[in-house]
Amino acid sequence: MALTAGCISGDEPQVSIHEIDVVNLRDESVEVTITAERGDEIVYEDSFEFDPKQGGSTDGVYLKENWMGGQGDLEVTVSADSLDEASLSTASLAREYEDAECLSVFTPIDENGVSMYYAEIEC
Repeated sequence: MALTAGCISGDEPQVSIHEIDVVNLRDESVEVTITAERGDEIVYEDSFEFDPKQGGSTDGVYLKENWMGGQGDLEVTVSADSLDEASLSTASLAREYEDAECLSVFTPIDENGVSMYYAEIEC
């Protein structure tokens, strides 16, 4: 089943966020809030307390949810305590990944703050 986010039209590219993986790479605990908005509506908001990195073990959350699909631009924001935040939107991703349908988002939180990386995946 393919999930679609963005404007639906034969001429405009469509991109869907298929999954989001948020990982704490810091040596300290961190509280993370993930918010997703479609238009003026908040479709998802949750906070998590991640343990510090210990040896090769990290703490985080993996999301693959129904709210990621649907029509209209989806903006996802990940904020970590008062350290930093990062956002992305399916509208901007559609311009960058014209031929992609589904993207995987990886969000590490480290000493430099919050980053977001994404790659095309099979839906």
